[in-house]
Amino acid sequence: MSAEEYRFRLFIAGNEPNSRLAKQNLRALCAAYLPERHYIEIIDVLQDFEAALQAMIMVAPAVVMTAPRPVTLFGALTDTARILAALGINEGDHHD
Repeated sequence: MSAEEYRFRLFIAGNEPNSRLAKQNLRALCAAYLPERHYIEIIDVLQDFEAALQAMIMVAPAVVMTAPRPVTLFGALTDTARILAALGINEGDHHD
């Protein structure tokens, strides 16, 4: 198993339900599959729209994985298997 750090930028729209769900799902996924190997930066586009524009994010919620490789996903991150596959994380890396 690689010890690479995974870095995420999660773009949310205030306390909107899908944004809350995306935040919960990303945190749970990282805790389960990337314990102590992840960093999550949360950007509220309602407060920092410039950051969203610079990242070319026009829809929230959206997560941009910046390391170990660039990947952008949109939505509430509810389909764990699909999210893990897109991020290149092996489902066998699950930690309880």
